[in-house]
Amino acid sequence: MRTFGNRWFREGSLMSEFSEHFGHNVTRHKQAVALTAAKVDAELASKAKSEFIANMSHELRTPLNAIIGFSDMLATQTVTGPEKTVQYSGYVKQAAEHLLALINGILDVSKIQAGKLSVDLEPLNLRPILDSCLLISEAKAKEKGIPIESNIASDLPQIMGDPLRLKQILINLIGNAVKFTPNNGRVKVEAATWNASHAAIVISDTGPGMSPSEVETAMRPFGQVDAGFNKRHEGTGLGLPIAFALARLHGGNLQIDSQTGAGTRVTVVLPLAHPQQAQAHHQPHQAGLH
Repeated sequence: MRTFGNRWFREGSLMSEFSEHFGHNVTRHKQAVALTAAKVDAELASKAKSEFIANMSHELRTPLNAIIGFSDMLATQTVTGPEKTVQYSGYVKQAAEHLLALINGILDVSKIQAGKLSVDLEPLNLRPILDSCLLISEAKAKEKGIPIESNIASDLPQIMGDPLRLKQILINLIGNAVKFTPNNGRVKVEAATWNASHAAIVISDTGPGMSPSEVETAMRPFGQVDAGFNKRHEGTGLGLPIAFALARLHGGNLQIDSQTGAGTRVTVVLPLAHPQQAQAHHQPHQAGLH
């Protein structure tokens, strides 16, 4: 009995030791996998930021050089004729506006990452906002021979949105569609109810499209599909991440459906305004008079 008991005790000890050893190995393996994943994420983030800084040096220098060059020509009065003065002044203004847009994009991303970006929601009619965004985008579209077709449902209710931030979303998305669509392509903007509580704005194009990995890159802050010094299109790659973050801040969402060689379709889902919200917004001062 004692021998049997000792044997059982030894086997139990071995099993206990094996289980403990196995558990330690599993824990170490999990830690190694986690460290490897963290290292890969850190390397990807570092690469993306390095590419961003390299691209930004080009994006910032181009408008700055234009501003300095044309301003110098105007200041030294080497411009011949009032027509050239007006033309060069326009170039300076365009370069300054482009530079301001770049800086605003960087500041917005910084606020988003710090969790300090906010939106002021109010009931809005989507049609006039979309019309103003289309007007801004049509000039570039005409240069490339791209018609922008718009189809806004006549019975679309009011949505809850921040007018300034909503325009920022739409100008980014429509601008991207025009920018990446080849000459004589097509861009379409549609808006209709999505379900009982949300509306959807869909921007589709006939551009080159993206693979799933490229979509993932485009949605990452500082990530660019067309990166490097030989890239074909200007831009910082901040438009999509900002648009996505702003859509989420509105209580909505942004989804990209794209295939290489088959164009891109971006859907922005935004909450509808309830009748009570619309009434409360239109009568804020009356309530305080009683």
